[in-house]
Amino acid sequence: MTTQIIQNKRYLNSQWTERMQDLLLVSSFGLWAAVLGLSPVLAFRLLMGS
Repeated sequence: MTTQIIQNKRYLNSQWTERMQDLLLVSSFGLWAAVLGLSPVLAFRLLMGS
């Protein structure tokens, strides 16, 4: 995901935007991993009645 950033007044926010996109991408993978990891556990607990 590393790209060369053009140093130009027109693209001043591109480095901040790229960092924000990286953060959102990583956090979305983390969220899906937590949901997919916890759902079988929760389903098992609900089926067992405890």
